[in-house]
Amino acid sequence: MLVSRQGGPCAACGAPILEGERIVYTLETGARHLACEDKSPELRRNRFAARCAHCGFLVRKGRGRLDVVETCEDGAFSRVWRVSCSDVAACNTRLARVAR
Repeated sequence: MLVSRQGGPCAACGAPILEGERIVYTLETGARHLACEDKSPELRRNRFAARCAHCGFLVRKGRGRLDVVETCEDGAFSRVWRVSCSDVAACNTRLARVAR
């Protein structure tokens, strides 16, 4: 058990971890909330900086949620990777500002 020195997403649930919050950290799984210690990881992190697919914010390496959509048309497979902000509230705030 550690105290978080910086914020970031929980490796299990994807919700933000606040600075000063007590966490569980292992090299294999990353930082997790105490309540998420036994959960299997659901968050796939981005390995490279990229723009959020929703709000366009530049998401730093390891700070966002990575999703993939695979399709098959006429035997040809394609993958589309999308990065989303892990902090949904901040993403919605940026979208609301743009909509005005």
